[in-house]
Amino acid sequence: MPDEAFRKATAQQYAQRLNEGDVEGTLALFTDDVVFEDPVGRPPTVGKEALRRHLTMSVEHQVHETPEVSVTSMCDRFVVTSSKVVLRAPTVMNFRIIGIVEFNEEGLGTHVRAFWGMTDLTVGEARHTDATPAVSSRR
Repeated sequence: MPDEAFRKATAQQYAQRLNEGDVEGTLALFTDDVVFEDPVGRPPTVGKEALRRHLTMSVEHQVHETPEVSVTSMCDRFVVTSSKVVLRAPTVMNFRIIGIVEFNEEGLGTHVRAFWGMTDLTVGEARHTDATPAVSSRR
């Protein structure tokens, strides 16, 4: 089973690859039969081909994900990460998400659950507290 450091690093790799527009590299982190629930409550995306379509759409909408805190489980199967996510098309949307990824013995993601609701979403330009960094005018 993957250790804690591996699981936490994978959460960072997911965001980095997606932010770079590397759909194939992002897909490589998951099993062929991955179940991807984003958000939890909608019908899940099942399998790599369906996930490819979801990730491609995210990249086309200029996704930028910033993982914050990752926490693992004693059973060596899960990592939970809070993230800030910005999509920029058709309009700017900012999300605060809690993601839970379950790993198999080979260290691939088998099940992803993204928890967010309407109160975790803002539409319009990001504020300093949202998913984009503040720009300081101090010298």
